[in-house]
Amino acid sequence: MNRSLEDSSIKPKIPIILASGSESRKLMLEEFGLEFDVVISDVDEDDLKEKISKESFQQQVIYLAKAKAQEVSFQYPNAIVIGGDQMCVLDDVIFNKPGDKTKAISNLQLLSGKKHFQNSGVCLFQNNKCLWEYSEIVEMQMRDLSEEEIVEYVELENPIHAAGAYKYESLGRNLFSYVSGSAFTIRGMPLIPLLNQLRELDIINTKPFRDENN
Repeated sequence: MNRSLEDSSIKPKIPIILASGSESRKLMLEEFGLEFDVVISDVDEDDLKEKISKESFQQQVIYLAKAKAQEVSFQYPNAIVIGGDQMCVLDDVIFNKPGDKTKAISNLQLLSGKKHFQNSGVCLFQNNKCLWEYSEIVEMQMRDLSEEEIVEYVELENPIHAAGAYKYESLGRNLFSYVSGSAFTIRGMPLIPLLNQLRELDIINTKPFRDENN
């Protein structure tokens, strides 16, 4: 188990585990100041995606998020497990993480000048049961990008592990002319609804910071 933020300002009342290897999701929780562990799920995502391919993209991201969280919750029943999933979609075609620069360039060429959607799902599990699930969609209009712009961007940010082949949290936001929705959701997790639910369930304190003297 990989622990994040030993000196976190937000210590949960119940141990929290992020069931994801996503650096972006991990970073968002760290930026919030939450103390949590990371346990990467062994779920076969490709197999699951094939089984649920006829469902809506919103349903698919929730299904995958829950599958990851449930697998980890089975191992750590007393913890609160966060599961998440994301799909970048253009005209019903899913743009997975490119994996290399050549594919990243190709993906951005296809997205250039077009509207696409980022679908993101998140859930909470405890003792192998789902306590909460939620999904959001963000509409995104990419600018008409020149070949030079695309190649330069990929060389600068190397977005080979980003759904859609861009890192919206940094230089990637320069690629867009219009965005409707949360930047957190674009990065891979509807963070504000998740934090609100953790407070609702009394897992984290409703105060913004922990009192280190208590």
